[in-house]
Amino acid sequence: MNHSLSSGVSDNSTIFFHTPTNCIPEFLYFPLCMGHFYCDSRYKVDRRSYDSFLLLYTKGGKGLIKADGITRELLPGEVCLIDCYRPHLYQSSEAWELKWIHFDSGNSRAFFEYLKGDMPFVHMLLENPAQFENTWRRLYETLLKKDSMNELLISQDISQLLTLLGLSKERRERQNAASDFMDISLKYIHRHLDEDISLNTLAAHVSLSPFYFTRKFKEETGYTPYRYILISRINLAKFYLKSSHESVKNIGFSCGFHSEHSFCTTFKKEVGVTPTEYRYYSK
Repeated sequence: MNHSLSSGVSDNSTIFFHTPTNCIPEFLYFPLCMGHFYCDSRYKVDRRSYDSFLLLYTKGGKGLIKADGITRELLPGEVCLIDCYRPHLYQSSEAWELKWIHFDSGNSRAFFEYLKGDMPFVHMLLENPAQFENTWRRLYETLLKKDSMNELLISQDISQLLTLLGLSKERRERQNAASDFMDISLKYIHRHLDEDISLNTLAAHVSLSPFYFTRKFKEETGYTPYRYILISRINLAKFYLKSSHESVKNIGFSCGFHSEHSFCTTFKKEVGVTPTEYRYYSK
């Protein structure tokens, strides 16, 4: 496919083709072409293959990518890495400013597979777009020099762009893992409020040490596990006191307290009134 400055690409767009030296080691990343396009709604690229990988960065406007039946919008600050050895389509949804580079190397596919997960392409929001754009600018300036001694620098900059994607991926996965850990922990707590819930049991349930579990739990909820469990038991007791005719003693046991005395003492300390008084005032 010959990238043309027609069919939706404005005249102030730029494109640069690069021919790597014959002696470049296969493990180095090398660019085939690179550009900065300003497109209108007519811009569209629909290909069966173009032997390389394509890194797209949306600077402004909106585009979309489609591959293997999956379609995603490309919004400002987002990057997309496409396996151009396979059929793919990308186009503008409206005015679209994008920076792009076709590149390859002996390990491009391995990095692509690592980044994409179970998707047919990589699509993510950059956490540090300024650093990405600075690296992009440096890469473009190096290419313009057309010096064979710069092949290592060119490969380094492409590697840096991909590394920024990898860092964004890992941070996102850690955030998701934290969310999963909290979801599992909170569900366990609320399903076992009528039982003894030890810190060791909670931590083991999500395969963490008690110390690390306590720290992460407080970061996410603002409470220690002990305090969160106590508040949850008191809130459950309030619900039962208002909505049922169960005795105060039975409600205390069903909320995980070992005795009626312990329940009443703790309830008054937390709420300011006894369970019986709370039930009376709630009617």
